[in-house]
Amino acid sequence: MIDALQLLWIPFVAAVLLTGIHTYLGIHVLARNVIFVDLALAQIAALGASVAFILGYPPQSVGAFAYSLAATLAGAVLLAFSRRVSTRIPQETLIGIVYVVSAAVALLVVDKSPQGAEQVKQMLVGSILTMTPADLLKLAAIYTSIAILHWLLRRPFLAASFARDGAAHWGWDFLFYALFGVVVTSSVAVAGVLLVFSFLIIPAVIGVLFCTSVRGRWLLGCLAGSAASAAGLAASFAWDLPTGAAMVCAFALALVLAGSVRWMGRTAGIGKRLLHSAHIGGAALLILSGAWLVLQPRADHPLLDTVEVVWPGARAVFLSAEQARELAEAELAATQDEAEAARLNAKERDSRWEGAPLTDEELRRLSSYVQSFNEMAKGERFVAREMRNRARARQRWVLGIPALLIGIALLFPRFGPGIRGTALTRA
Repeated sequence: MIDALQLLWIPFVAAVLLTGIHTYLGIHVLARNVIFVDLALAQIAALGASVAFILGYPPQSVGAFAYSLAATLAGAVLLAFSRRVSTRIPQETLIGIVYVVSAAVALLVVDKSPQGAEQVKQMLVGSILTMTPADLLKLAAIYTSIAILHWLLRRPFLAASFARDGAAHWGWDFLFYALFGVVVTSSVAVAGVLLVFSFLIIPAVIGVLFCTSVRGRWLLGCLAGSAASAAGLAASFAWDLPTGAAMVCAFALALVLAGSVRWMGRTAGIGKRLLHSAHIGGAALLILSGAWLVLQPRADHPLLDTVEVVWPGARAVFLSAEQARELAEAELAATQDEAEAARLNAKERDSRWEGAPLTDEELRRLSSYVQSFNEMAKGERFVAREMRNRARARQRWVLGIPALLIGIALLFPRFGPGIRGTALTRA
């Protein structure tokens, strides 16, 4: 836990900063109905960074930031102008064209570079885990300055975004997109194109689902975005996943949960909807699990496996005393063999990191021991699986058919009256 906090506190604070500024900008973007403007500006910023990379500037240097910002400001001019000509061509169409062309040019720029593939990956997913306290302070200073400007100019900006006729002065549009571009340029270098888009749109959408005021949307979006960021970072650390992709998936899950809560609360109380959904879902789970156990007793059964994890002795109930003893011995031996293999692997890894590498003979011997322990563990797991299959053969009749019938009985009160009512009506 301490290692996780030491590694993740800076990325989490950065994610909170990203959530705060991007949620507010996302509210404007949704009001303007230019959903993909962030992707377009982010891709333009990435194009500028790619040009700087080809010219020899390090990715986090001042020169790279200057090239990204210059490209983004040029994009801001184009996007501000596009609103003037969008009476015949939807502005979203022009934004999509800008994004596609920017992405294509960026690929052409990095194509000849020996590290072009790595640069493209960097543009997409960023490097939020490698941030330092100095990077965090610089990001906070930039976002605070932009937030102050937005607060001072909130009236014309809100009027331009929420005007029903879409009319706005070109200068205010350009200033909005220019400030937007500064934020995006800073964000892409940290989080990448995909995660920046998630920060911009998803928290704002969650805020719009439940609130009508700008302040309420921003506060709720910040809470949801911070929670999703924490979940994504935790999942990345726990399961060794790519951080940016894990955070994007966490944002998507947050949106799904928010949408579900919104749907359940539209016409009835949330508790009633949750209870109804749990009823139907539980009945369906029983039906599917029971039918699957009857038809394929030797296959994996997630519901039974979960019960056996909570109550390890559940499987032994369906085995004879001798079979239950063989199962316990096999599982214990497999656990011990796997632990010994892991210990030997750790010994070899530690020898490399501590500067005292093993000799070739020691490595061969260690590799042979690890392979032997892994093979023995596989054999013990095979025995345990065979005991599980014997238990399943008995569970299919004792548990499978009752689960199937109970699931149908739980569903019948929900669907039976409706079916009977329809039949009576037709009669």
